[in-house]
Amino acid sequence: MKRNIKHCSLLLMTWAMISLNTSCDSYLDVLPSTEKEKTDMLSKSDGYRSVLTGAYIRMKQTNLYGQEMVCGTVENLAQHWSYSTGSIGAYLHNYDYTASVVETATENIYNNLYKVVADVNGILMNIDDNNGVLTTDEYNLIKGEALGLRAFCHFDVLRLFGPMPTNLPESRVLPYVTTVSKKPNTFLTYADFTAQLLTDLQEAETLLAKVDPIQRYSIASLNAANNGIDDFMQARQMRMNYYAVCALEARVCLWLGNKTKALEYAKRVIDAKTPTGAKVFTLGTRDDCARGDKTLSPEHIFNLKVSNIASTIGSGRSYYNAKATITARLWDAGTSDIRFVNMWEEVKESYYSRPFYFLKYTQNEKMPALAKNVIPLLRLAEMYLIATECSPLEEASNYYKTLCEARDISPVTFKDEPQRTQVLIQEYNKEFFGEGQAFFAYKRLAAKDIYWAGTEGSVETYVVPLPIKEQVYANE
Repeated sequence: MKRNIKHCSLLLMTWAMISLNTSCDSYLDVLPSTEKEKTDMLSKSDGYRSVLTGAYIRMKQTNLYGQEMVCGTVENLAQHWSYSTGSIGAYLHNYDYTASVVETATENIYNNLYKVVADVNGILMNIDDNNGVLTTDEYNLIKGEALGLRAFCHFDVLRLFGPMPTNLPESRVLPYVTTVSKKPNTFLTYADFTAQLLTDLQEAETLLAKVDPIQRYSIASLNAANNGIDDFMQARQMRMNYYAVCALEARVCLWLGNKTKALEYAKRVIDAKTPTGAKVFTLGTRDDCARGDKTLSPEHIFNLKVSNIASTIGSGRSYYNAKATITARLWDAGTSDIRFVNMWEEVKESYYSRPFYFLKYTQNEKMPALAKNVIPLLRLAEMYLIATECSPLEEASNYYKTLCEARDISPVTFKDEPQRTQVLIQEYNKEFFGEGQAFFAYKRLAAKDIYWAGTEGSVETYVVPLPIKEQVYANE
C-alpha cells in the first residue's frame, strides 16, 4: 500500500484539475503530458495501486476528511462548537452561506471531493483494458475499491450540496462524474444521479465479494506483522472494503427512503462473521475508552489514518462548547454514558472561562495500534441506528438496547414513531459528535429543531449552495 506513491502525486493532481467544471481552459496545456504519464503509470500493477493509494491520501487532507468533513464545516453546521464573533463558525452557525469565508470553505470541499473522484476515474477509465497487467484478484479489488470511493464522494456531495430528500426538485442537481475530461460535466436530475450512485455501489459490492480478504481473515490477522499476505491486501479497515461498501449502501438506501434495503445492508454488517464464527466488528465499550481508544476502533468499518491528527483535530484543545449547553440537550446529570464520561473534559482556564473540550481524537501511548491516528468514516454504531430506524418498533427497541448496553446507558422501549425519531436525532448527535454525521441526519429527517440553532431547519438551512463558478453549469 505504501509503494510508488510519491511519483504519482503530480499525475493525480493534474487528472483531478482537468475533471473539474471550473476554469477548464487553464488546464488544457497539461493534458498531453498527462495522457503520456497516465499511460506509463497504468502499464504495471504498481501504477494502479499507487493511483488508488493517492485517492486515499487526498481524502486525508484537512479540507476533506482530515478535518472539514469530520470536525470542521459540517460540525459547525450541526451547531456542535462554540465560536467567536466574525469567525467562520459564527457564519455557519447562522447558515450564512453568502459570507466569503463560507463560500471559500464549501467550494474547497466541493472541488476536492470531485478531485478524489477524478483520481479513481483515471483508474476506472483504463482498468478494463489493462492488457493483462492485473491479475483477476487485483482487478476485482482495485476496481471495486475505486467504484466504492467514487460513490462515497459523490454521496457526500449530494448530502451537502444536494436537495433534501423530502423536497426534491425537477431540475438537474449535480454532476455524477465518470470520466476525466477537459469538458464541463453534465448536471443530472436527482433520479439519474442516485441511479448512477446505486449502480456504482452494486458493482463494487459484486467485485469485492469475490476477493476481499476481510471476508476470509480477521481484522487482527490482516494487520499482523509477517502474516504472509500481500501488503496491498492488508489493513482493510483503512480501505473501501466489502463491508464498507455494504455500510455505505445502507446509508444511501436510508437517504433514498428504501428502509427495507437499508436494513438488509445494515444487518449484513452487524451479522458479519469471520471464518471462525467471531464477529468481524464489535461495538466499542468502556474498556476501549480506558485504553485511550475513544473513536472505538473495534467498530470501524472504514477509516483513514491521518499522521498529523495531533496538530489538527486531536490536540484535545481544538474543539469545544460549554458543558451546560451540551448536557442540556444530550445528557442528564450523572450520566455514565461512555461518550460523555470519556470524550469530554471541562477545564477551568479562568474565572469566566470553563470550556468543555472534545477529546475523541486525542492520542496516548496506551492506545492499541489500530486506534492510533485514525478517523472513522463508517462505524458499526451507525448500522445499529439504521437498523433501529428501519425495523418494526419491537425489533428496533432490541437493536437500540444492544447499542445502549455498549454505551452504558439505560435502553428505551419505543412506543411510537415520534419517540423513535426523537431518540434517533439525539443519538446521531451523541454518537457522531466530531464525525460529521449529525447535520446530515437532521437534513434527511427534515428536522425543524436543530439543537442549539437560532433558526429553524428548512431548505435554506440544509441545502448548501453550489460554488458560484458551478452554478452556470447547473442552469445550462
